[in-house]
Amino acid sequence: MDASDLRGRTILVTGANAGIGYWCVEQLATRGARVLLGCRSAERAATAVDAVRTRVADADLRVLPLDLGSLESVAQAASGIGETLDAVICNAGVKAATPDARTADGLDIMVGTNFLGHFALIAQLGRALAPDARVVAVGSLAHRFAQLDPAHITAPWRGSSLRQYGRSKAALMAFAFELNRRWSGSGRSSLCAHPGYAVDPLTPERPGLAAGSRLMRALARPTRALVQGKDAGALPIVHASTATDAAGGDYWGPGGLLEFRGAPKRVAASDAVRSPATGAALWSAAETATGVAFPA
Repeated sequence: MDASDLRGRTILVTGANAGIGYWCVEQLATRGARVLLGCRSAERAATAVDAVRTRVADADLRVLPLDLGSLESVAQAASGIGETLDAVICNAGVKAATPDARTADGLDIMVGTNFLGHFALIAQLGRALAPDARVVAVGSLAHRFAQLDPAHITAPWRGSSLRQYGRSKAALMAFAFELNRRWSGSGRSSLCAHPGYAVDPLTPERPGLAAGSRLMRALARPTRALVQGKDAGALPIVHASTATDAAGGDYWGPGGLLEFRGAPKRVAASDAVRSPATGAALWSAAETATGVAFPA
């Protein structure tokens, strides 16, 4: 990676202390960007900062306390930015939960964190966003199997955790595509990206971060032909947030078989998440659920 091509740019990454979020931070810092780590846990954020600096000694990093599962925390974080953001990577998310799990505001934990928390965050960033800022929603292959019904997006969920995860990611992606439509002509853009099938045992080790046991890492090596580490999974997301050939309304992912692994490439999102009608209905539902409206 070029060690200076992002110097002078500031990028916020939510859920930045582990997994895909951490690797986005390390890759952006390697290229000279100033990175804000939006994290719920101060301790885990400090571990992530230390890990990045083992690879990039002069990394320009700042921790931003942020819990996407609390609308109060989201509002405080948005009001406390105090600097201009060139991009926001909406990565933080809950991947598994019981049907009764709720956010601090009583919302379903997955929809409330993965979608509604990011909706409220972007809505309240206001002048912190540069005139040409990009918002990148981290989607998932699971969005293709989601049943996306805006009228019931906040209703209690009794299905499988995996399906609810896919639904929450589909909602986030639909929001990003709708945001891009509403930003048309403004200079700002919104797009989506996904990491493919990225797993810890194939990910390079970093101090304090999940890596998997030696046995799991050994057993995972033969799967490299099909899946990849989380460092590689971050590449399409970083590409979407920084590359000159990425544009509003794009969806980027790994270009290999089934989009499980490979170099960044434009890929296809489902018709449901690209639907203007669905996007507009989700937008209204999100404003009602969060009590947050985008500035006119």
